[in-house]
Amino acid sequence: MQRKLLFSFIFTGALLLAAGLNLPSQRAEAAETNPSLYTVQAGDTLYRVAVNHGLSLSALKGANSLSGDAIYPGQALHLPGVSGGPNIYTVQQSDSLYLISQKYGVTVDALKQNNNMGSSLISPGRVLAIPRSPLADIVKAKGVSPSTLSIFVDKSDHTLSIMSNGKALKAYHVELGEGGLGDKQVQGDRKTPEGNLYITEKIVYSPADEFLGTRWMRLSYPNIEAGERGLAQGLIDQQTYNAIVYANNNGLTPPQETALGGAVGIHGGSSVEFGKDWTYGCVGLSNRDVEEIYPLVSVGTAVHIQK
Repeated sequence: MQRKLLFSFIFTGALLLAAGLNLPSQRAEAAETNPSLYTVQAGDTLYRVAVNHGLSLSALKGANSLSGDAIYPGQALHLPGVSGGPNIYTVQQSDSLYLISQKYGVTVDALKQNNNMGSSLISPGRVLAIPRSPLADIVKAKGVSPSTLSIFVDKSDHTLSIMSNGKALKAYHVELGEGGLGDKQVQGDRKTPEGNLYITEKIVYSPADEFLGTRWMRLSYPNIEAGERGLAQGLIDQQTYNAIVYANNNGLTPPQETALGGAVGIHGGSSVEFGKDWTYGCVGLSNRDVEEIYPLVSVGTAVHIQK
């Protein structure tokens, strides 16, 4: 399989000083003890940092006000995440640490520790780094029932968000099919399908599969919309279409070996070595992230994928 790597450039401190930029000081030192900050190492790229921390490239750039991909050794980067919102929060008028902690499902002590605060006093305009909590802790803190969870995949932003009643609880960086960002059309095009789907199967792999990682969640592709398109285009016959409709209406796995393709799922295995958008059409997560999500979703959990 061809692996496509997206490289960001790293400049030396000398080049940065020549350009009039300051090398990091207090912020880099804070990164040594602050889990929401990361100090860039020699050989790092912005893409590598994003993937290693389960983030989208755009989210990492946005949290650090970066217009390009250039980073340099010693630079401290905020690591954004979604736990009811971005984990870089600007204090508003009438805010308190307690109110902020309740909003993000974390403790006051965790907020203080994450921001090296000796007291609970805050002032409007201060930027706080919100700790990245495990999904299970967020669900518990917000009193969310796992039965309300659904999955939302934004292909353009390369994110998978865990939702509850329309609200995002946490988001993860994903890689997609190497066939491009368009909607899946036929078997072998290696594109990630779009539309309303659901989980039909869950499998734990131990030891980890080389490409699927440690967890696999099969999706209900082809869905009815894909079946209608396939029937109209002559890709499938009426009998196959009827089987697709029956499976989707009854929460089953639809036919997997049709001209529309199949065997599409959410799985682990993503790593920097595989590069960007390396799958055959699946939604790829790191093993760490897929293992965090896996226990909280079930066969039947709704999945919506959009471009």
